[in-house]
Amino acid sequence: MKNNALLLLFILFTQILISQNIELLSPIQKKLYEFETVQVKPEFPGGNEKFLEYVQTDLKKLNVDKNDQGQISANFIVEMNGSLTNVKISKDSGIKIRKRLKEILEDSPKWLPGEHEGYHVRTKVKFNF
Repeated sequence: MKNNALLLLFILFTQILISQNIELLSPIQKKLYEFETVQVKPEFPGGNEKFLEYVQTDLKKLNVDKNDQGQISANFIVEMNGSLTNVKISKDSGIKIRKRLKEILEDSPKWLPGEHEGYHVRTKVKFNF
């Protein structure tokens, strides 16, 4: 009987410790926001110029002339932790460019996440190159 009581106390104690480590999301954080609607826009460290420099430096390794690329746009989500997910590249660019650009974006340094009402939020971004 004493062992059962100790086991029960141990289980309750561990459950309390585990439940304290779970961060609940606010209703604001559960929503996916459009870029235009967030109060603080997500941003690549250093801004748009550094982002373009980051992408173009890697794309130059493919020896692709900017005039041959056509209009390239990328859609992705900047997560609350700054990582990029759901990366999609426009279809009017070449397959080689699409594939490499997707890899570049997925390997991107973490962004500064979008903020809304004081919370970091998931934000959809469309970027034209």
